[in-house]
Amino acid sequence: MKVREAQENDATVMALIFNAYIGKSHMVVTPRRAAEFIELMQHTRVCMLVALDIFGGVIGYAYVKPYSERGGYAGAGEVSVFLWAGRTGQGAGQQLYDLLLPTTKELGYHHLTAKIWTENTGSIRFHERNGFQTVGIQHGIGLSGERRIDMTIMERV
Repeated sequence: MKVREAQENDATVMALIFNAYIGKSHMVVTPRRAAEFIELMQHTRVCMLVALDIFGGVIGYAYVKPYSERGGYAGAGEVSVFLWAGRTGQGAGQQLYDLLLPTTKELGYHHLTAKIWTENTGSIRFHERNGFQTVGIQHGIGLSGERRIDMTIMERV
C-alpha cells in the first residue's frame, strides 16, 4: 500500500468513497461532488492524502482542515478519514494517519478534532489508538432518515 498527497484527478474517486456511506454507518446524508474535494485541496491549511492499492487505485483518503475560519480557532483542525467499506481494518487508515498527523503541526494546528457517529465504534477505537480522547457526545444532533444520531467528539491536543 502506498500513501501520497491527493491530486485533483483523485477527487472523483474520493467523492465515490464518501457517497458510498450515505445512510450507512455515519452522518453522510448529502452527496459530495468531486469539485468540493478539489476546492478543499486548494486550501492553504489543508493536507489531504490518499491510500493506493497495489494497482494504484485509490482505496481511501484522510485530511485535516481548519476547524473554523474564525481567527480564534486558527490552531484548531478537524481530521477525517474515509475508506472503501471493504478496505477497513487492513491498515490503510493507520498509514494515512501516520503521515497526516505529523503534518498537522507544520500547518500550525495544535488541537485536532474528530467528529464520529457514536455507533461507529471501530472509528472511535482507531482514533483512541492515535491519541484522541472523547470529550463528549452530542445527543441526537444528527438525523439520518427518520433516526436521530449521536455524535462523539474526540480531540487530540
